[in-house]
Amino acid sequence: MMLIDQEARDKIMKDTGNVVISASAGSGKTTIMVKKMKKVLEEIKSHKTVAAITFTNKAAEEIKKKANDEDIQQEFVTMTNDAFIEHEIIRPFITNTYGEIYKDDFTIVYDHKFPNFASGMQSIVYQNKLGVYQNIRTNFKFQLAYDILRNNIAACEYLQTKYTVLYLDEYQDSDQDMHQLFMYLKDELKIKLFIVGDAKQAIYLWRGAQKNIFELLEQDDMNHYELIKNFRSHDEIVNYANLIHNGNYFNAEYQESVNHLIHCKTNDFVSSFTRMVETGDIKLDKEITIIINVNDEARRCTDKLNREGYNFQFIPKTPIDDNTQNSHLLHQLACYILDENYTIYDLIDSINADSRLQMVMSIEEIICKLSGSLEYSEDFLKMTMRKLEALLEIEFTMDEIKLFYETLQDEEYHAAFIATEDIHKVMTVFASKGLEFNQVISFSYYYNMKSEEKRNNHYVCITRAEEKFIMINSTDTYEDFIVEESRKLGMKHPNYLFKKIDHLM
Repeated sequence: MMLIDQEARDKIMKDTGNVVISASAGSGKTTIMVKKMKKVLEEIKSHKTVAAITFTNKAAEEIKKKANDEDIQQEFVTMTNDAFIEHEIIRPFITNTYGEIYKDDFTIVYDHKFPNFASGMQSIVYQNKLGVYQNIRTNFKFQLAYDILRNNIAACEYLQTKYTVLYLDEYQDSDQDMHQLFMYLKDELKIKLFIVGDAKQAIYLWRGAQKNIFELLEQDDMNHYELIKNFRSHDEIVNYANLIHNGNYFNAEYQESVNHLIHCKTNDFVSSFTRMVETGDIKLDKEITIIINVNDEARRCTDKLNREGYNFQFIPKTPIDDNTQNSHLLHQLACYILDENYTIYDLIDSINADSRLQMVMSIEEIICKLSGSLEYSEDFLKMTMRKLEALLEIEFTMDEIKLFYETLQDEEYHAAFIATEDIHKVMTVFASKGLEFNQVISFSYYYNMKSEEKRNNHYVCITRAEEKFIMINSTDTYEDFIVEESRKLGMKHPNYLFKKIDHLM
């Protein structure tokens, strides 16, 4: 059967211009981006290349893996946003742009903060530190890179000579300063952009992501496509998600009994959980993930369920989750340090490092000192991480090392890094992003539909589910909203949207 968005997928592969793709959860956005990269790389007849730019090293590693699966033979660049502008714009051209007093050997220090651009520049000169604004919604590093490009012809020519296309992933999390720089690359330097993202998954608005970023792109002269086929979730779950977040694709004519999407009204979740297990609405022999958006509440829910004889594992959101560009590497290092079954070869594979025996032995010699007893100082951790930096040719910020130390020293966070055979978990929506689970349960009071950020969290939560999604309601507010929205779009009876269970006592 032909995919509902097959025409768009075909056109994307043929398009030779600037492209914007709005890609819903589970739509295979990374796969189509890598396939497009392969096609473009094979067509390049000059020395130029392309770059795949994303927010985290984890996402960058996923792109590398898929590129290997697609058997891409040509060299290309894969970096985080921060690493790209640091190593391709700021460090190579800061001295040439501003003079000899601006050295290129500055240290990135994310906990070194200042109020304005001038003080940020002074910090580079007098303290040899590149820090951040006190206002987390503005981005000093990208403002600096933008200023260099506007004032340095050599920097512009370097990028024009090297790159034909930039592939920008997870664009919904871009802030205004990032957007300004990328549009400059497109409009002034004529470097083509291939932008992929999903406004519905923008869950970092609180830290400066531009909430109307795709609206800004709609005003731009680019070719726009939409991928809406969700390969992950059951059609009932996809239709439910579309009701709130993608109304053009909501199927109001659906008239079959719904079993994969449940509303459970209850004032005693644990009791209702047991009753749904007894009725077969929840299957204990399959994966169950309960999404609760506050660590303390998630912990309490886990304890209550386990007192009733269940076996749920609480997976906390940790200090190194999504806070830094090296989050993925730090996460894998924590797995090696804390999980006795996680080997050095698991680490090498997960971070895509050189797997030659000498490199493996060198990495293990450095980080084995962090395993076993964790009774060491932050200075000792810092010294060890600096050795690892030199070996892997990367750079950890002081803030990253501080967060990593905090994570290792607090036993509450350890469960996030130790593999378990438990198939029943409790975690936050932030920890769940990018993952998928057979059965997902969450609570309606976390999702105020008047808040864009909460609506986005709602979408991310629902689209984690493959076979079953259960929303727990303690009041009628959420359900009334859902029913009203479905009627606006022409659905005559909510029974065709969700199965209702009433456990109020």
